[in-house]
Amino acid sequence: MFSDLSVINGMLCCWLFLALYVPAEAQRISLNNPSLEGRTGKGFIPAHWLVADGTPDTQPGVFDILLAPSAGNSYIGMHSGKGFLEGVAQQLPAALEQDSAYILSLDLAYTPYYLYPACYGNLAIFGGNAPGDTAELLWVSGNFSHENWQRYHALFRPHHNYTYISCWAYPTSPCNKSMYGIALLMDNLSAIDPFTPPAIQASIKPCSCGDVADGRAMLHVSGGAPPFRYRLDNGPWQTDSVFTGLAAGTHIAEITDAHDCSASAGIKVISPWKNCTVVMPGAFSPNGDGQNDLFRPKVYDAIHDYRLRVYDRWGALVFAADTPETGWDGSYKGMPAGVQAYVYICTYADSRGGQHLLKGTVMLIR
Repeated sequence: MFSDLSVINGMLCCWLFLALYVPAEAQRISLNNPSLEGRTGKGFIPAHWLVADGTPDTQPGVFDILLAPSAGNSYIGMHSGKGFLEGVAQQLPAALEQDSAYILSLDLAYTPYYLYPACYGNLAIFGGNAPGDTAELLWVSGNFSHENWQRYHALFRPHHNYTYISCWAYPTSPCNKSMYGIALLMDNLSAIDPFTPPAIQASIKPCSCGDVADGRAMLHVSGGAPPFRYRLDNGPWQTDSVFTGLAAGTHIAEITDAHDCSASAGIKVISPWKNCTVVMPGAFSPNGDGQNDLFRPKVYDAIHDYRLRVYDRWGALVFAADTPETGWDGSYKGMPAGVQAYVYICTYADSRGGQHLLKGTVMLIR
């Protein structure tokens, strides 16, 4: 069982956005065909996507664009310039809600030649109520020139409700190479998730004693977008939120979400008992008051090969257990056992492999 919940504030990857916006509650909006799968060709648009303007293409293969997709088998290519824009759009299954915070992740790459020489890439995302409607600029990637895929995370908060979202090759500065100075490739869009900062909580099971590294931590995430990855003390990332075999002390927990937003926190594993030992009580009172109702040892060690036997004064076996968590409730053959002293014999192996034999009497009191 885990002990009390330790609540720790996480560190978020997107502080600037948080400083500007306090996100309202929103819903996840899944895009249709987010990996842009479709028949490749000039002027072809993948299923569920619409032309916002110009003649976007389904790549690879058009105009000698040969970059492999980052997901699936195809992606969108667009170029734009002064007086000529290309964009794609999609009608959303649910509207973007006014003043709600969202995050959308996608892969972008630049190509220096897209039928014409280009100078840079830049993507703009608009909200609107028709395929080519640019009612509100939601996010701009900024100029980039990397020719391999890189992941971008668009954080935005619309000021009105919108039923369409559109993505545009968006010129921001002149290009001296051609009139079509911006060229980009786009692939692998995520769902449009509500954006709330991820934070870490931890349920902690203390170490049995000071010399034993058997602490346990389960990490919980509030906010963010699943799936999550977890790691402890800069170790390998894992999808399991549980960490075992922990020594007493402070450990650094980290998580990342589906949009690469992250949080980290220090979690403390304690050892409430310095010396490793097993203590047998001298009496118990099974009266149902919630205090000392069971006869079982207090274990401050990582023991194994445990065995407990309890006998009455005539030598009859009245209770047996093979795990220290199992305690005697003072009954025998379904009836309350008599008030008297009982003999116990307990054997176990400690965390260092030492063998132990504990013998004594316990008084049953009602």
